[in-house]
Amino acid sequence: MIVLFLMALTPFRADRVEIIEEERERIVYLLGNVVIESDEAVITCDEARISEAHGWVRLSGAVKVLDANGEINARSATYYFNENRAYLSDSVIIVTARERIMSDSLYYDGTRNWVEMYGDVLIEDDRNNMVVSGESGWYDLARDEGSLSGDPELRIMREDKTPIVVYANAFALLTRDDQFRGYDAVRAVIDSINIQCDTVSYDLRSEAGEMVRPVIREKNNELTGTRGEFRLRNREIELLDVVNGRSVYYTKEGSKNTVEGGRIAVTFSEGRVVMIRVDSLPRGVLYLKRSQEGAVD
Repeated sequence: MIVLFLMALTPFRADRVEIIEEERERIVYLLGNVVIESDEAVITCDEARISEAHGWVRLSGAVKVLDANGEINARSATYYFNENRAYLSDSVIIVTARERIMSDSLYYDGTRNWVEMYGDVLIEDDRNNMVVSGESGWYDLARDEGSLSGDPELRIMREDKTPIVVYANAFALLTRDDQFRGYDAVRAVIDSINIQCDTVSYDLRSEAGEMVRPVIREKNNELTGTRGEFRLRNREIELLDVVNGRSVYYTKEGSKNTVEGGRIAVTFSEGRVVMIRVDSLPRGVLYLKRSQEGAVD
């Protein structure tokens, strides 16, 4: 193992070192078991190419960057010492105390604790059993919040049940507060219930959420409103509540009911509707199913 002190006495270690003049610039090649230490980070990789004049190092093969934010792994990267920032590519993974962030390529700013991700982005939040995917996004590692776009999809995993799935044009992730928000053309699937709305916000701890302009369907039944709330218990739907609501639902006998009111609340038990309550000027229409014997052509 060869140890060198370059660039303001920053130590570099490797199995072999080659120093070459390239275009009037001295380039240091570190080969095998490379370790580079700075005030901000410790970097390990298989090979490194260092520009002393410009203060960057190009890394390849099992790249790992360790700093105060956690651990970053990739197959290749360019790291700028003076600015504490890096461009990483090929199977990039960031591991922090709260989440894992994966992407095809990534820009990392260690001074701002800021990350920008591109291509097949995946964020795993083990605390909430939540996985979010998309094509691009950013993440503030200090504040534990970020955003994902590019046909993003959010999944909340459940034991012995299919996951809760939410689609949107963009997600805001408030990881520290255990919350997320979905914007524009939001669609959520909870068992047999499909929810469409303009925006949604959800608290993973209280299992309560809010919706703007919801359209909620379950088989042939439909519930709409100008805004609404929903609540889960143990990640199973417990309550749907809409303002300025309209509900169309069918009884088990096949009759069709339509009710409207200033507020409509639907209560569930074990995934089945047990009560519909209509408040504030309730009104409705009941369409009775005629029996074959009494039917008139």
